[in-house]
Amino acid sequence: MENKRTVIIWGIAAAVGTVTVFWLRSYLNGLSELALTDRAAALELFRTRGLPALLLVVGIAVASGALLMRQGLQMVNTARDAAPTRDRPSGRSPVVTMGWLMASAGFALAAVPLALVAAVLWLLRRA
Repeated sequence: MENKRTVIIWGIAAAVGTVTVFWLRSYLNGLSELALTDRAAALELFRTRGLPALLLVVGIAVASGALLMRQGLQMVNTARDAAPTRDRPSGRSPVVTMGWLMASAGFALAAVPLALVAAVLWLLRRA
């Protein structure tokens, strides 16, 4: 029951995130067209409407990345506690490798959007 609920929550979050990203993309395209004629109005609309939506998308990405990283690290710790590596000829369990891959992907999923938002905020400050 717990797994089914988790899959449903992840599915809803993915659907909401996808719709939000597509809306944000079309909104930003409209702002780009407006910026050709009225730069100040486009910048103000971006600050009041586009930026909050962008921060929402980044928040979802950071939360998802943190959760994925946490689950990956739990896999690594569980596999290491279950059996010592000296019992295996290769030295590393496939579960440990998968856990590190998940943790690395989670870190990237959280760090890249944060870096991009930092760049957007820096550019807005300069505008």
